[in-house]
Amino acid sequence: MSFKRIAPSSRPQIRAARPEDRDGVFRFTQNTWEWGDYIPQVWDRWVVEPGGKLLVVILEGQPVALDHVVMLSAEEAWLEGMRVDPAHRREGLATLLSRRGVREASKLGASVVRFATSSLNKPIHTLAGRLGFSRVCAIGLWRAEAAPRKGPMPSRPGIDALARLLPFLRRSAVLAAMGGLYSSGWRFKSLGPDELRKCLERGMVREIGVGARTDALAIVEPGLSGEGLVVSYADGSSGALTELALGLTAEAADLGLPLVSAKLPDVPAAQEAFRKAGYEPVSESGFWIYQKALSQLARGENSFPTAASGVT
Repeated sequence: MSFKRIAPSSRPQIRAARPEDRDGVFRFTQNTWEWGDYIPQVWDRWVVEPGGKLLVVILEGQPVALDHVVMLSAEEAWLEGMRVDPAHRREGLATLLSRRGVREASKLGASVVRFATSSLNKPIHTLAGRLGFSRVCAIGLWRAEAAPRKGPMPSRPGIDALARLLPFLRRSAVLAAMGGLYSSGWRFKSLGPDELRKCLERGMVREIGVGARTDALAIVEPGLSGEGLVVSYADGSSGALTELALGLTAEAADLGLPLVSAKLPDVPAAQEAFRKAGYEPVSESGFWIYQKALSQLARGENSFPTAASGVT
């Protein structure tokens, strides 16, 4: 990869974003995708969000690049919203921002930093490798329309089910394939005992089983506008997982939501279970999660060892 030569008189500077940077940032992000960009929807929150840092690159007095660093837990940092003005691409700004983002994550106390990118974004894959990131997992987005159905619905276990559900997670092939992570919105974080407890307290867990036996388990949350109900994690025996997936489309219908979106790793058995329930992949491409250890991540009671960690 080659970069344009930058004149000494116009060296980029990186600093924390300010409210007055708003118009300049919106100018170069307005055509990120055919529909625009989500940056205008999160700008006001990101500028002041505690536990994070919104960074901009300033060139000749104007913002020309953007990146957001946020702590998802005491140890886990997430990079998101990387944008570079099309007029200033191939000038090394993404590299500068990424390196600064990693340093900011370390200052905030992170022992690991992660980000997501399209599986088709080869320049970012190259950048990730150059900066010492490794690919943790590949995720595909699957969807099904909401549909009412007769029959039993998945149960909603409470906090008293924590000890009973932990062994299921420890042997979950899907969780291993996801590097021990699950999605919270479009951010990914470790799914361990503490995080499962929070999900149970918030009523996000759905289960298919008999008595104390868990045959399928899912974590769901309301999505952004147009996403409907979102499946952040799901695993189970094939028949039970299909029943759970069908139950979620029925739940979406009951809630008046148009569809269910499921984030599934490359685990054929899980994908086939959802396919049998009427779910289809949104596209042939998906997105990849990368991570970089900033220090030796302690494997205590709040995380599970996973076979997929560090997969490249």
